Amino acid sequence: MIRYNMTNSKSLRKCISDDDKELVIYGADSFSQFPRRNGSVHSKCDRALAAANPNDLVVLRTSLDHDYYDWLRSCGLGSSHVVEYKTLSTDTSLTELILEDPEPVLKVINKLGRQPVYTPWFSGDLEEKVAKVLGAEHFGTSQPVTIKYNDKGEFKAICQKLEIPVVEGITFTLHPEDKANCHEMIAIIKGYLTTHNTVIIRGTLAESAYSLYKTTGMDLEGLYREIADTGERQVIIEPFLDVTSTPNDQWAIGRDGSIDHLGMVDQICERGMVWVGCMKGPRLAHNVYDYIRTTSHLIATDMAKSGYCGVIGIDYIVCKEGIFPVENNARFNGSSYAGMVINNIEQLSETSIPLWKFVKAETTPCSFPELASRLKLYLHDGRTLNSVLPLNCKELSVTGVFNILVMAENLKHLNDLEQSLAKFGIKRG
Repeated sequence: MIRYNMTNSKSLRKCISDDDKELVIYGADSFSQFPRRNGSVHSKCDRALAAANPNDLVVLRTSLDHDYYDWLRSCGLGSSHVVEYKTLSTDTSLTELILEDPEPVLKVINKLGRQPVYTPWFSGDLEEKVAKVLGAEHFGTSQPVTIKYNDKGEFKAICQKLEIPVVEGITFTLHPEDKANCHEMIAIIKGYLTTHNTVIIRGTLAESAYSLYKTTGMDLEGLYREIADTGERQVIIEPFLDVTSTPNDQWAIGRDGSIDHLGMVDQICERGMVWVGCMKGPRLAHNVYDYIRTTSHLIATDMAKSGYCGVIGIDYIVCKEGIFPVENNARFNGSSYAGMVINNIEQLSETSIPLWKFVKAETTPCSFPELASRLKLYLHDGRTLNSVLPLNCKELSVTGVFNILVMAENLKHLNDLEQSLAKFGIKRG
């Protein structure tokens, strides 16, 4: 039976489990979604560290950064239970590591004596196998259902079936061995360029930022070869619209089929298409908010009927032509964990955080203690509202890349904090 909660937003942690007799296990590894990976795809298992409740279990592909972890715990954040697989290779996903040797996780499960609930970033065949090996319930779904909604081409067709307006466009299959295929794609692009200045081409499986392309019509044969060389075989070709905002609407479908609204964030995108962060603050205009929420609920209901379980993040564009869903992230979203951290801080401090921004950040490679020293008085201490909280710091000492959560009481304080970060050599990644 499908149950709905349309009145108030519910915390994601409560959607995963609200039973103290259950042990939530986070496997926040994005590798399972990206079997073809380049340098832009990182595992990011550590993003669950700050999002987890004290009695949850976080499983890491690599080693724990104890300086970062100790600081999180000093702020009252994070879990007491962490399993480290300590691998350096990027060839193996966390899921594969657990299947090869589940004993470290089983040992914690047996010690704590609670019913496990496995909670991966992305649900596929291997994630289902992990849940079975661990004797756990799966806060996730089968791979065919995940792909059905995560695939941009299929999602667009589902929206059309549900009579939800979408951006005009064509799903095109590449056949590089057929010389005529290149000219077919060029003809489609030129057709849209007769009425629009720019065309966007999106890989249907969205394998990170390298499956997004924009063109004004220059060197279309070269563009075709570039896409084909990545291994991408199906793309969506659409006119690139003049977008005023890009909201992301997040929902959760529980193991019992319940549907809960988690809330909306406004995405921050570079070049109009590459995600670099998101912001939660004043609600969108009522007509925009209501339309998006109603539309998302229609999509979530369809997903629940298909047997989907887990997080849903539906990306929209708002423009003069209308409000259109453009992507269904049928998995945890990057901002899902940020939202969970915010919920944790609000519970600890018993204070509402009215405005927050979660963005990619970059600085000179350094250790976490060095970063903490650089941030000084702006670093979150578990109590102060106008502060910043570093997240996803695993690559910090190697590349200087991490994420940062900026929390403020109003827009002025948020802007002041961001300007202060720039003075310390921390810029948007």
